[in-house]
Amino acid sequence: MLVHFRSHPAKFTLFITALCVILYAISNTLDMESEVLLNATHFPAEPVEQQDYWRYLTHTLMHLSVAHIGFNLAWWWLFGGAIEKTFGSLTLILLYLIAGVGSGLAQNWASGPWFFGLSGVVYAVMGFVFCVDKFGQHRQFDLPEGFFSMLLVGIAFGFISPFIGIEMGNAAHISGLIIGLIFGFLRAKMAK
Repeated sequence: MLVHFRSHPAKFTLFITALCVILYAISNTLDMESEVLLNATHFPAEPVEQQDYWRYLTHTLMHLSVAHIGFNLAWWWLFGGAIEKTFGSLTLILLYLIAGVGSGLAQNWASGPWFFGLSGVVYAVMGFVFCVDKFGQHRQFDLPEGFFSMLLVGIAFGFISPFIGIEMGNAAHISGLIIGLIFGFLRAKMAK
């Protein structure tokens, strides 16, 4: 599915994946640890937490179910790894930082600080690869037809999902996608 990438190792992709898996394992092994971890990693809620700078990113590392971590890490591994192998670690690190903070700010504004998961960043990496493929000089990734439509269906599902008992971070998904599209468009134009 993904082609034409250089041989950079995907160390940052592996690092974030490992952190998510380790934190998920810890939070599900000891019930007390789960509450402690969630309290320590949620987006800043109180004014005193505004100076806990890790909170602006640690919400991306915590996941609440097997399906939650499975979907997020599958897409992160595929597309984050492809970005890192193609453009290097710095590009992926910057995208992670901007999308993690930006999607967190948007979701906090929409629903408050108690949200977790990598999905805002995942939507950013998918938006990035779409724009690089669409607007770049060369097709860096062999994305299937309808890839962007799939992203929009995923966002639409987020608005329907409460009717079947699933809550999603719609603001994080949308803002992450927008950040990824902008970042990818700029990267595609820089390469020309």
